[in-house]
Amino acid sequence: MNAWKWMMGIMMVFALSLTVQAADDYYLVKMKGLDKQTEMKVMSVAEFKELETTIKLETKFLPTAVAEAAKDWRADELNKGVPFPGNKVSAPMIITSTKFSSSEKANAELTKYEELQAKKEEREAKQPKSKDVASKEAKQASERRAAAELIKPKLEALIAKSGAAGAKGAEANMDVPGGAKVNAAVDKVGK
Repeated sequence: MNAWKWMMGIMMVFALSLTVQAADDYYLVKMKGLDKQTEMKVMSVAEFKELETTIKLETKFLPTAVAEAAKDWRADELNKGVPFPGNKVSAPMIITSTKFSSSEKANAELTKYEELQAKKEEREAKQPKSKDVASKEAKQASERRAAAELIKPKLEALIAKSGAAGAKGAEANMDVPGGAKVNAAVDKVGK
């Protein structure tokens, strides 16, 4: 019996040491936003978990937010005959995440990445592009930004409604425009 208690004690100490170590870890995260632009950031474990939760919620509510934004777009007199650019956005996502034992190591890796990106942009700037290709790329980027700007407030409002219901601990279902029922408990998102 003493051997069993001794073994359980060692396992608990080991588990506690892993928990303490995890608090000092940092992530270098490459993510893609609504406008399909990528970004790299250094985050603590808590920030990374919060980002994961936010992305899950944004992915969950994106179709409803796009539908609401499209409805508002069509109701605006200035947009008569102009198609809604809702297909120009995509669900936010984490592309890669790398765990580091310290923020210094993660920041050093981020610096390397930024230097490589700067060199890549320089090479691309030196390569000649036809005016048609350049203007088409600029138009697409502008449409993506415009669509993201229209959809983002709708998405944030839906998430806020969901977060308010989830913060109460209720496993309530919310009516989301479009007639769908959505589970609003934040802690249930990952399941």
